[in-house]
Amino acid sequence: MRHATWKAAVTAGSVLGVLLPTAAPAAPATPAAAAPQVITVDTGAQSGPMKKPGLGSLFGVASQPDTPASLAGQTQNLLAQHASADGDTSYPTSTETVAGKLSGTGVRMIVRYNDLMGGWPYVWKGMNDWLSKVDSATRSIQKYRSQVYAVAPFNEPDNKLGTSPDSPFMTDPQVQGGTYDAKVNWLWTQTVRRIRAIDATVPITGPGYEHYNPWESADRQPRMRAFLVNAMRDGTVPDIIGWHSLGPSPGDVPENLTRYYRPLERELGLPGAPKPVVIEEYGPGSGDFEGVPGTMVKHWAEFARYGVDAASMGTYTNVGLLGNTLRRTAAGRLAPNAGWYFENWYQQLRGTQLAVSRWDTRHYQAADGVASWDSGSRAVTLLVGGETGDQQVRLLGLAARGLGPQVRVRLDHAHWTDNPNATDRTVERAGDPQSGGYNILDKTMTLDGSGNLTVPIQGMRQYDGYRVTVTPAAAPASYPTKYEAEKARLTGAVLHTGSDTAWASGGAYVGGLDTSASSAAFTVDAPAAGIYTMAVRYANGTTTDATHRVTVNGRDQQPVSYPPTGGWLDTEPHLVHTRVRLDAGQNTVTLAKGTGYAELDYLDVRPDTHRYEAELAAVTAARIRPFAYNAFPDYVGGLDQSDSAVDFAVQAPAAGTYRFTVGYADGTTAPATHRVTVNGRDQQSMTYQPTGAWLGTAAQDRVEAQSSVQVTLTQGVNHIRLAKADGYAELDWAVLSTG
Repeated sequence: MRHATWKAAVTAGSVLGVLLPTAAPAAPATPAAAAPQVITVDTGAQSGPMKKPGLGSLFGVASQPDTPASLAGQTQNLLAQHASADGDTSYPTSTETVAGKLSGTGVRMIVRYNDLMGGWPYVWKGMNDWLSKVDSATRSIQKYRSQVYAVAPFNEPDNKLGTSPDSPFMTDPQVQGGTYDAKVNWLWTQTVRRIRAIDATVPITGPGYEHYNPWESADRQPRMRAFLVNAMRDGTVPDIIGWHSLGPSPGDVPENLTRYYRPLERELGLPGAPKPVVIEEYGPGSGDFEGVPGTMVKHWAEFARYGVDAASMGTYTNVGLLGNTLRRTAAGRLAPNAGWYFENWYQQLRGTQLAVSRWDTRHYQAADGVASWDSGSRAVTLLVGGETGDQQVRLLGLAARGLGPQVRVRLDHAHWTDNPNATDRTVERAGDPQSGGYNILDKTMTLDGSGNLTVPIQGMRQYDGYRVTVTPAAAPASYPTKYEAEKARLTGAVLHTGSDTAWASGGAYVGGLDTSASSAAFTVDAPAAGIYTMAVRYANGTTTDATHRVTVNGRDQQPVSYPPTGGWLDTEPHLVHTRVRLDAGQNTVTLAKGTGYAELDYLDVRPDTHRYEAELAAVTAARIRPFAYNAFPDYVGGLDQSDSAVDFAVQAPAAGTYRFTVGYADGTTAPATHRVTVNGRDQQSMTYQPTGAWLGTAAQDRVEAQSSVQVTLTQGVNHIRLAKADGYAELDWAVLSTG
């Protein structure tokens, strides 16, 4: 993000061999399949050890909120954090504050000195002020020197020091130079010399421009040229070249690097060229990038393809969340979402980098990926995503790596959840905390005659991430939350175990669920009573939506709906997600024919982790506010008027009684209450005991309390409205449970 400091951040049908009973209506014809889109991995084209550029974030670790160091160490290689004066730990995201937390994790930091100026754009307070801060920050980093990747003297100096003729920077007689760029370059020299006087070897990165897309503006290449010429003359050439890439196209860095920067290095004879390149902030503020697997991976792919050494995501949401890959749970702790697990998969890659070719080379927004070959475990791994629709992964040269003729193939899925009832549907605002990725496929496959293999990813979703792993043949793993349809109790259905099951998860699937008596009954274990998320791998080869009726232990639940997939389970398995209400222990979850036709591969059932955020509910006569240090809205305050209210749209999988719990703050000394209505009908009041402070403080997590009330809900979407009654309370979130 372009903000400089944490302060600124505030501002089965009748086809494919399935025979229908004579009483069943004929299913519509299967639509023609589209031409396959292919991602190619060439295992023979290896380009050195995995650098994993892109595993980093701006202000990703903070002391408030208290980012878990263990989670940071499993996904981050690089953090861009701002410097502080020596001994000053008051800034939650400064390197001085978080260095102790990161000790032993292997995560390294870019220390941003420019943020010491304060303000946005920065406020120039004179040379003496600046150089004293440079001295203090350089002394500070000596205590955690091994954790410093580089020092960035400037942040976006192409426009953030005050470009207007009457600005303090431009009018300061101590700053030499006739133009803004000349003054910046002069200041670069003085700053680097000052750093080197205290620390002669710390890596320095620059220039750190916000914009370096020379094809967009004629001044950008001359600016970079003048910077390098000045640095060469004064002996202050950065050890690492860095800039920001904050546009929507993952191709901006390849364009800059290959067409403009590397030729300029060669033309000038830059000492130490080719220089390592770091992209200190990358990714657009478009609302569908930060932490989102299918968007991040396209940037990773281009960084890897063109030899970028390291990169960290720009922050457009909130600090301390490892680049929007953590979410608060109902208990208030930070936990991973799908973005974290996808980054963790990337962090786990070992060995050498493999060449990956996307199917559509005409633009940079096609599905793309990064891949590795680990000779020790003899594993080929691809991380891929970025489009909606069917994709194929073509893996070349597996036999040449000593694999085959049979191999074990695993396909895993990092599912970026969303909330269709939220008032703000921005993609980055979704992403529930999760327990891990979903396994789609784990089975033995045979290489073709050329020693290659094709693995389909059917029904890829644009914002999800996928992992394909190929290793020597071995038995599949056990997945405790996964229930294969072929192991269910079948009534009036057809079990497929033949040649049409190549892409079925357990080597079989269930079709022929075509009559009113057709069903599949699964025995599902639940560690506790509650609401669970149920993923269903299915196929609907018709042209209209289908449904299955769902019961749990004989009690009706909301039906599961199956959009058309363009084929049946021999070719077009897809995933849908729904919610069910389970009892503690063993449950009988039955899927029976509803409308249309669908085939079943498996269920994956896990505790539901959705938290309904108050700021995403329908808010009346109140203020949606950010926590201290954060950019995105986080809570609802100002529920002070007689008509102030927050209306939560919640999903109940079955009719019945639930517990509705909210996180709140009451900074007064007396209890407050809200009136509770469900679908327009009065229920009991919610009471809030005093918490001693409000949510807008730096200690929002510590002052927050919880209150709950029982509500009676109908199956499906219900509106729970909290309206002002007595006193005052601010609302952060709500959860629905069966307790």
